[in-house]
Amino acid sequence: MLIAKIENNTVISVKHYKEMFPAVSFTDAGPSDAWLQRNGCMRVTVFKPHTSIQKLVSVAPYIEDNQVFTVAVEDKTAEEIAADTANLAARMRTTRDKLLADTDWMVIKALETNVALDTAWAQYRQALRDLPTQQGFPNIDLPAVPGAEVQD
Repeated sequence: MLIAKIENNTVISVKHYKEMFPAVSFTDAGPSDAWLQRNGCMRVTVFKPHTSIQKLVSVAPYIEDNQVFTVAVEDKTAEEIAADTANLAARMRTTRDKLLADTDWMVIKALETNVALDTAWAQYRQALRDLPTQQGFPNIDLPAVPGAEVQD
């Protein structure tokens, strides 16, 4: 666990608690909040909630809401958002291709036996092929596998 030494409401240093206080024995959970307060220290947080169009960036340690942060939230650039979207689209297409490949045997069997492919499976495969043309792609849900139970 990282902790910060605080003086006059300013972060003086950030270290692992065992490095900052090597002569002190702590429980496995590390120093308690009360111990940190008595010794002029605060926990360090290396995460902040953010959206998919934001990113975390490393910054000098700062105090906010009685915590020390070493990251800040920034908006992504248009180029970063475009790259993320292209990456997600590629992953969705790869997933779609695997799901189609997993059901290819059904099509082959239907052709070999001259029996029509089950309608639900034919619709599922078509929905997979149509994924990239759906509005909102790649931020869409995959079609449900026929016969799969819907979980809430």
